[in-house]
Amino acid sequence: MRRLIWGTLAATAITTALAGCGSSSNAGHASSSGGTAPTRAATSAPAEAPSPGAATPGNGTRSGGGTSGATGSGNAAGRPHCTSGMLTASLTDLGAAAGNRYATLVLTNTSGKHCTTGGWSGLQLAGADGTIPTNVVPEGTARTITIYNGGHAYERLHWGVVPAGDEPDTDRCEPVPSTLKVIPPNDTEQIAAGWTYGAVCRHGRIRLQPLTTTPEPR
Repeated sequence: MRRLIWGTLAATAITTALAGCGSSSNAGHASSSGGTAPTRAATSAPAEAPSPGAATPGNGTRSGGGTSGATGSGNAAGRPHCTSGMLTASLTDLGAAAGNRYATLVLTNTSGKHCTTGGWSGLQLAGADGTIPTNVVPEGTARTITIYNGGHAYERLHWGVVPAGDEPDTDRCEPVPSTLKVIPPNDTEQIAAGWTYGAVCRHGRIRLQPLTTTPEPR
């Protein structure tokens, strides 16, 4: 009888020990799933590259009646502001309609690196005898853009060829320009583009859209 009791006790002890091992294994698995295991220090993820087109705008400047400025938002880390020394200027004809003329000012980034800008360029018409009255009227909403190396930015110009009441009623309502001087937004140095579109009536008034990276269809 004593042998039977001892055998029963021994079997019970072995069963209990095995159950304890199973519980210990389950507890360890729960901990590795985020239950009670100590927290491991997080590894820093690589910083994301800045998104194209984001930058901090600068203050506007005025030159020869043309207003320039920037009103975008954001910050393009590591990208400099586009300056006149980084850009070249040219003009593309967009055609005419009922006394109106249109052209696109094209700024090309030749600096070897991306840069940011936004707003309206300062414009000044000029001829053989010097500067010509220029009145720039900014239109639209300015946004900060990135001009990639070798890329372009565009501004649409719109002006009239119908003289104002106090101008000569001819195709020479104002002196005829040969050059358009351009000051990029938030800059003070000029770059130039050739002007072959005749006189700008109404005292040199040019309606100007803000810089964009999307060319206007011709």
